[in-house]
Amino acid sequence: MKDRPKIIQLHGSGHAIREIARDHEVSRNAVRRALAEDARMDYWRPSATEEFEPAVRDVLADYPHMSVPDIATMIDWRKSRRTLSDLVAKLRPEYIERADSEAADDGNISAVSMDSLRAGSFKALNVLGYSDIEAHELTAKEVEWWTELKNATHV
Repeated sequence: MKDRPKIIQLHGSGHAIREIARDHEVSRNAVRRALAEDARMDYWRPSATEEFEPAVRDVLADYPHMSVPDIATMIDWRKSRRTLSDLVAKLRPEYIERADSEAADDGNISAVSMDSLRAGSFKALNVLGYSDIEAHELTAKEVEWWTELKNATHV
């Protein structure tokens, strides 16, 4: 109850529970709960994100650039997308900085030869030290195009 101090004051000054309930547009039982000795003085309810924050941190630790809808799918998020977006926006900078510093410290630059490109293949790349850049599946047409490009450069 948000107005607990006011309700206690009104009840202490002799107002009836029914009158307080009518004036504040709440039930009489809500007024009784506000007058209970063990009731909180201020309104509090847990955040929807508290339960999921460790899971979001785990995902961001492995995939700092993952989109919010993909994170929602991975952690089985059933609440508002905006709520999750706010949580990810709050946590992501920490993991991006960490990933960028690890990539800069690594210093490994690797390349994949054109011969390794195949239709339907998936190969993770470490391009310029950023390990979160990946190559995705190629269609047969894309493989054909890359092959033609490779043959044209060898002439």
